[in-house]
Amino acid sequence: MINRDLNELSTKGLNERIWNGVPRENLATRVANAIREQVQSGKLERGVQLRGEVEFARELGVSRQTLREATRLLTLEGLLTIRHGVGTFVAESQGYLSSPLDTMNSMSALIRENGNEARVDGLKIRQVAATAEVATALDVPESSPVAEIFRLRLAGATPLVVAYDYIALLDDAEWKLPLIKMFDGGSIYEFMATKLQRHLISSEATVTAVAASKKHAELLQVKPGFPLLLMREIQFEAQRRRGLYSVIYHNSSLVQFTLARPGTRA
Repeated sequence: MINRDLNELSTKGLNERIWNGVPRENLATRVANAIREQVQSGKLERGVQLRGEVEFARELGVSRQTLREATRLLTLEGLLTIRHGVGTFVAESQGYLSSPLDTMNSMSALIRENGNEARVDGLKIRQVAATAEVATALDVPESSPVAEIFRLRLAGATPLVVAYDYIALLDDAEWKLPLIKMFDGGSIYEFMATKLQRHLISSEATVTAVAASKKHAELLQVKPGFPLLLMREIQFEAQRRRGLYSVIYHNSSLVQFTLARPGTRA
């Protein structure tokens, strides 16, 4: 157990995340996202105790009600635990790998934040012809060349997701495909930013429940027909330029998605 609490940690990073650059987020969501990101980055360690509600809310510049709502959201995710009469703690571990739908998150970072090693198996990168679905998502002609990146993502030895990522090649295939083939299977966001100079800043995603095919069931070590969470996500650069299309099958017994939905005032 980690004995020190948040009193020994700076709240500067939390304040910057809450009040800078996120005007579209509900305030409680900003606070929850800021705390979550501190945990994912390791600045808030597993088992650490948060400050008392009154002091913590004052230092963050938010109301106790706002902080309480943010804490509730993170408790539902399993990121925080409340010990009545003692305080609020960052959970030692999460039962689910929990990903918020209102932010873009690296799967590698989420796995590491959960205390596991982020691993990749079966990495395959090849040039294929864009299907109608991929062409529409990337806004390119159907059958035009795209790079397909296939990965099985694991937390330690446990398979979590089967991922297919697509990047348009068009007339740049000759030099772009060899560069994409240097990808090691880790964070696709980091790779695209550093190697392709393409910074993904927003996305649109849909999540659907589907039955596992024989292939995906074998990869994820579940029975055929097992419920999977299928995410289709278009990721954008600046000026809404389409940079990446992802089709990802998640093991629904290990991965969950959360979304904060602010209500209307009476």
